[in-house]
Amino acid sequence: MTRYLALFGVLAAAFALFFISVSTPEPLSADAPPTVFSAGRAMSDIAAMAPVPHPIGSPADQQVRDYLVQRMTALGLAPSVQQSISMATEAYGGSPYLGAGVVQNVVGVLPGRDHALPALALMAHYDSVPGSPGAADDVTSVAAALEIVRAIKAEGTPARDVMVVITDGEEPGLLGARAFFLTHPLAAHVGFVLNMDTRGGGGRTAMFETGEGDGGAIDLYRRTAVEPNSNSLAVFVYRMMPNDTDFTIAKAAGKPGLNYAFIGRQFDYHSPSSSVAALDQGAVQHMGDQVLPTAQALAFAHTLPAAGPDLAYGDVFGLFVVAYPPHEGWAVLGAAAALVLIGALLAARARALSLAGVAMGLVASVAVLVAAALVLVLARWLTGVGSRWIEYRPLLARFPTFEAGMALSGLGVLLLIPPVLARHFPAARASAWIGLLLGGLIAAGAVQYAVPVIAPLVAWPLLLAAASAAVTSAGLSERQGAWIASILLAAISLGWLGGFFHTLLQGLDLAAAPAIVVWLAALSLWPLTWPERPERAWSMAPGILALVLGLGVAGYLHLTSPWTPRHPRAVEPRYLVEADQDRAWRISAIPPDGWTLAVLKADNGAAALHRFPTLPQPVMAAPATMVAAAPPTITVQRGVDGSITATVNPAPGVNRLNLDLSTDTQVTGAAFDGQPMPLLRKPGEVSHIIWHGSDQPFTVSFRPTAPGVLTLAYAQELPAWPSDARPLPPMPPADMAWDRAGVTMVTGVQRSSW
Repeated sequence: MTRYLALFGVLAAAFALFFISVSTPEPLSADAPPTVFSAGRAMSDIAAMAPVPHPIGSPADQQVRDYLVQRMTALGLAPSVQQSISMATEAYGGSPYLGAGVVQNVVGVLPGRDHALPALALMAHYDSVPGSPGAADDVTSVAAALEIVRAIKAEGTPARDVMVVITDGEEPGLLGARAFFLTHPLAAHVGFVLNMDTRGGGGRTAMFETGEGDGGAIDLYRRTAVEPNSNSLAVFVYRMMPNDTDFTIAKAAGKPGLNYAFIGRQFDYHSPSSSVAALDQGAVQHMGDQVLPTAQALAFAHTLPAAGPDLAYGDVFGLFVVAYPPHEGWAVLGAAAALVLIGALLAARARALSLAGVAMGLVASVAVLVAAALVLVLARWLTGVGSRWIEYRPLLARFPTFEAGMALSGLGVLLLIPPVLARHFPAARASAWIGLLLGGLIAAGAVQYAVPVIAPLVAWPLLLAAASAAVTSAGLSERQGAWIASILLAAISLGWLGGFFHTLLQGLDLAAAPAIVVWLAALSLWPLTWPERPERAWSMAPGILALVLGLGVAGYLHLTSPWTPRHPRAVEPRYLVEADQDRAWRISAIPPDGWTLAVLKADNGAAALHRFPTLPQPVMAAPATMVAAAPPTITVQRGVDGSITATVNPAPGVNRLNLDLSTDTQVTGAAFDGQPMPLLRKPGEVSHIIWHGSDQPFTVSFRPTAPGVLTLAYAQELPAWPSDARPLPPMPPADMAWDRAGVTMVTGVQRSSW
């Protein structure tokens, strides 16, 4: 019982350390000293810029741009607006994709003493996705950039120019950043970039991405960041992921820098609930606290951080950052190995060490990892929630509950395996712990050899556990001081690992991934989870209870509704007019709830899954009354040189225009608005073009090699429900209009031959 009391104390202390380390700070009021970051001052800008959704090209987007010009002028930044057509090409499923639109970046400069020095650029984007006010993504970062440059100015004249680069069109493909770094004359003046973005509505800001050769930048971050939140594992993992921010374009342009974001409250990410009222002001404060000191150091320094080898590093509860060259990780492992050896020798002196017991510990190390992965996957499956973004939202609506269930499930594994082993090998406690630690050393050595920058995740908890084994003689010591030290070491290790568990659950919907954290926790908790009287039936009760509670939470999430006025269900009814078929539909790409189903059937049509040529997947649809809705105007002409040019005029006020093109013969020289593009590469292949937020016309041209046919399928989105259609009924308080809800889509197919 004494060990279980100690275990409870460790878990309570670890949770307290974890909770403190992930909590956001109190926001400073608007009357805070001028040289510090104030969330209160930033919130006034956020409130002005995020009352409504403002996607690229919308009237609300123009209002935000005008506000930025006004604010940056007041700050003495002499802002200018860069208007440009920007394009991004990618391949999805083997087909070429082109996203394009007219962007309006706002760029201002706080002059420094030496204009010849490379400038510091503070970057963020001001457009939102359709349907979301974007108070977090990314108005918070825009407001933070304004508040940071204001604080720098209050400090005095910086050594170098400080540029504020607020991009447009980030959401549809980093269009504004592409335009800035490709065509803006000030792009060449940028020497270092601090980019800010968000993927949620709260939580501590993490510095999660660096440029290549980040040694100098990490050293700067380590010295300057207040309440730092970063580690080399996060940077490494993000480099492997397909996600992008504006910093992606800066890196491609060869610019060093740091990238910041907070990812808590992900229910609000790209959501109508991303409002000023729902925003965590502590998250705003922490973003400023993270970025401002580093920005000040860069602005007032005469030299920028030099490129250098990547470092292995991590923060410790937001208090400080430990960083070292990756090869020095071998010294950390050497220290851990020495401490494990001390623990083993002390156990051998007490005649409590056996090779069979050590081997069992090695097997137990694998068993903990595998069992934790299986149980966590089971818990995730029991929630009944899918993995796609919309399907995942029921978990995001109650994420703390989900996280608690996953943590209890993992804890159940930790509390069950030692009693099971103890029943068959009651005297193997010390040997099994040494074996477990040897398993940790083997794994840590493999990680240190293969990917040394991420080794701290394994090496640091292993070092603490090895120290615990040394001071307690592998768990045999009866000295009170030794056990107090062991308990403190375990609490520190578990509290630190709790941050990784939290981040993995938030950042990756990979249920098995946090099993690594459960396994690392076992290294320190093992002697406390080994029962004093293993023959008693209740020795397994704590593990069974934790496991039942964890899986029970998953079942509760499955069987109950998550939807409330604070966390409403996403609904997305749209009106679709097939202009070339003279018919209309009410559709929903999201599986409809009762309200949406009533909307679909409002014109007495039966709702069923239906596939439309211009939509990527089947949607629920019901026949609707035909209404007036202007399609785009597409004209196709043949030039005197034999080239074909399709000129597309979107309808006034268009949100976006999807255009799928294909030809039945080989063509060459494909171009978009005169710019060569990898379109129409072979006969029959569909090329996808998405024109964002502008009714400005554009052209697609090519040169055919033989007579043929050009097929153009369009899907144009207008921002409102048709005025001559039956209006949408009042929405229930537990529903919210998601993304492109309420738009009118006009589709059709047009063919031209030559």
